[in-house]
Amino acid sequence: MADGPYKYIRDADGNVSRVIRVGTRKSQLARIQTDSVVEKLKELHPDVHFEIVAMSTTGDKILDTALSKIGEKSLFTKELENALEKNEVDLVVHSLKDLPTVLPVGFTIGSVLKRENPHDAVVLHPKHKGKRLDSLANKSVVGTSSLRRAAQLKKRFPHLEFKDIVSFSASILL
Repeated sequence: MADGPYKYIRDADGNVSRVIRVGTRKSQLARIQTDSVVEKLKELHPDVHFEIVAMSTTGDKILDTALSKIGEKSLFTKELENALEKNEVDLVVHSLKDLPTVLPVGFTIGSVLKRENPHDAVVLHPKHKGKRLDSLANKSVVGTSSLRRAAQLKKRFPHLEFKDIVSFSASILL
């Protein structure tokens, strides 16, 4: 077996397999995405063992403040990047939306998978049953925690107001 930061396992028959440690966030969506990536990798490399290493990031721990107000970059990626630099994981799986515009020196995007369903869900108050965003009254308030989503929706629905979901109470939701 080769020296270095690599990990190997030996099965009951004495066969040695390389272990690829895949870093991911602990969130449910991150785990679903990572499981999908690992399944595809297993199809391509059935002789390799993949171990998922889940961790919490700064962004996962901040639940009471709008992430856009924190001013920190890499809220969902820094801990994973640190683990990669320390050889605690061999690769990481991220949502592209969480990556900074400029990657840290020495890092690269190794692959981008085909996107699954890109549609979001809208949850309306029962009094708006059957309505769509384009039929809501002028100045209706829509809550979201995503700056990107708010910007996209503002362009398409300029008659609506968009507020950070963390900053207002459930009593003023649609």
